[in-house]
Amino acid sequence: MKNRNLWGRYSPPSFLKEVLSNQGSAYFELIIKTIIVITLMATVMSFLSIFTTYLSLNHICRRVVRVIELEGQVSDSVYDVFYRLKQQTNLSPTMSVEEVNYCDEQNQRIQLRETFTVKMKYNHAFTVFRPSSSPPVQINIPMEVSITGMSEKYWKLLE
Repeated sequence: MKNRNLWGRYSPPSFLKEVLSNQGSAYFELIIKTIIVITLMATVMSFLSIFTTYLSLNHICRRVVRVIELEGQVSDSVYDVFYRLKQQTNLSPTMSVEEVNYCDEQNQRIQLRETFTVKMKYNHAFTVFRPSSSPPVQINIPMEVSITGMSEKYWKLLE
């Protein structure tokens, strides 16, 4: 007699009423959860572009440092490697060689075991939102890589 309503008909217990009344809401919950997961995955994937750009910038700098170490000077081949890597990675960083003691200032030669630092700077444009009728909303993220190397070439100086 507990589960009969005013007119004497059988009605399900109260905990079953909640389950039966919310049958369709499980589908909406699933759809909303799926949309949230897809949005989060897209956000994570877009943030990966920042890290990929930084790794590419670091790779360019390491390669340039290695060429300077082997040649013992900042020559045209260093700039050739730099420009080739810029084209391969589609980045356009600026490069500077700092904290260096040239033994031959004119030819930019670095004596054996002398250290130097190569710095590269790049501004990565991170796209936050891309509306269809106006330009994209972007955040410029400044990146800087600095790697120190040591010359591996001995220069015989004429006195």
